[in-house]
Amino acid sequence: MMNGLNPDDLSNIIIYLRKSRSDDPYMSVEEVLAKHETQLQEYAASVFGTPVPEEQIFREVVSGETIADRPVMKEVMKLLELGSIKGVLVIEPQRLSRGDLEDCGRIINVFRYTNTLVITPPKTYDLSNEYDRKFFEMELTRGNDYLEYTKKILNRGRIAAVKQGHFLGSIAPYGYKKVTVGTGKTAYHTLEVIPEEAAYLRIMYDLYVNQGYGFTKIARHMDAIGAKPRVSSHWSAAAIKDILENPVYIGKIRWNWRKTIRRIEDGEIVKKRPKTKDVSDWIYVDGKHEAIIDDTTYAAALDRKGKNPCLHTAKELCNPFAGLLFCGSCGRGMSYKAYVKKPDYIVMLCNNQALCHTKSVQYHLLVNKVVESLEKEIADFRVNLQSDADQAEKLRADRIKALEYELKKLRERDGRQKDAYEDGVYTKEEYTQRNAKLMEKIEITRAALRTARAESLTAVNYAERIQRFQNALDALLDPRSTATEKNMLLKSCIDKIVYHNDNVSRPGYGRWVENTFSIDVYFKL
Repeated sequence: MMNGLNPDDLSNIIIYLRKSRSDDPYMSVEEVLAKHETQLQEYAASVFGTPVPEEQIFREVVSGETIADRPVMKEVMKLLELGSIKGVLVIEPQRLSRGDLEDCGRIINVFRYTNTLVITPPKTYDLSNEYDRKFFEMELTRGNDYLEYTKKILNRGRIAAVKQGHFLGSIAPYGYKKVTVGTGKTAYHTLEVIPEEAAYLRIMYDLYVNQGYGFTKIARHMDAIGAKPRVSSHWSAAAIKDILENPVYIGKIRWNWRKTIRRIEDGEIVKKRPKTKDVSDWIYVDGKHEAIIDDTTYAAALDRKGKNPCLHTAKELCNPFAGLLFCGSCGRGMSYKAYVKKPDYIVMLCNNQALCHTKSVQYHLLVNKVVESLEKEIADFRVNLQSDADQAEKLRADRIKALEYELKKLRERDGRQKDAYEDGVYTKEEYTQRNAKLMEKIEITRAALRTARAESLTAVNYAERIQRFQNALDALLDPRSTATEKNMLLKSCIDKIVYHNDNVSRPGYGRWVENTFSIDVYFKL
């Protein structure tokens, strides 16, 4: 026995890995995690006699200061709340939290009140023990102080660089590529014009300023002439609007015009970056890059924009399916449209009308489909509520066994692929391609296994689900419920709805006719 642990505890031990600012900046996330995993597995082998199984390892590959920005950490905390984990093995306490004091407090409380140990190679912390808890708090506070100090230093450096006209964005705006000028300590980032994209930008400004085109019409025109945006397959009105407002195209650098603010939403800290209303807080200087648009044209674009209505105006929500309904063909959201001359004739249609020809659906027909899905789900919950608990547990145990076997076979396959590559059977490119697909399957299976094990440890509260889904159903059917109320209750039990309609619009057939369609409803269980 060591630090209150013994070999029998291994099945209830997990490893959590995360890269920190204190790590070697020249090492990738993967390299840092692999290094720490080796160290922790060596420690685990010395304590438990064997390494921690792969499915009990949690790797945080995204960067985030808060728990809200770290999906794997949120998954770990949910697992701890189930009460099945005896300890979390980390390289140091600060890996759990270098965020603000509120996050540190959440971490401490979760470990303390679930009686979960924080295990590091030098020391194991039992947060139910006052001495351990105080020492652990000191470690997290030290990490938070370091983070705040680092952020202040980095921010000072950024402001100084911006005032010199350097470009600090991670991604260059359309029309430019990010380049490095100079070497060593004198090196800085700026922008270099991409001639082809610059020509398209000048067309956009000409269409807007001189020919009176709107944002949507410009987007369609750019698609028609073969101009390709950086990320999306097609231009959007919002993308055009952002380009016409961006002073980078007249050779300027704009900084601090959006400030990151944190708000509490549904008990979670959410980051948002609204425009800073006070222009005096902006840093607005000449950049070191070449302008693409002249000052006169840019000023004319801003002047015209001021005379145009906004793309979106604040109004009462009228679409109960806002943020829930998506087109199965193109993936875009679907809008609620009521016709002025026919106020009772309401349809849901894809927002990508210029390019996607998925037929719309009458609102009441969609509601009927969603009602059917909710009623079926509620009926299934009632059956499960009445079913034999022992049988349910047996089914979950069988699923865990099947997933463990599948994961074993996938790991064996991974080993055979590595052997084949080393023997020269696969080229590096072939191995990389095959390995990427296999790793994806392994990760999916591991996630499914973790979920199955978590579910097996606690009974599903079908009564709560029945009530939650029934509330949404009642609101959807109640004409007295507002669209906002319906939307809120639907979002409590539905993640998204995907609309499918294979009927192709064609002349003479009519776009708004009743036609066959189907929906996939992804529930929040």
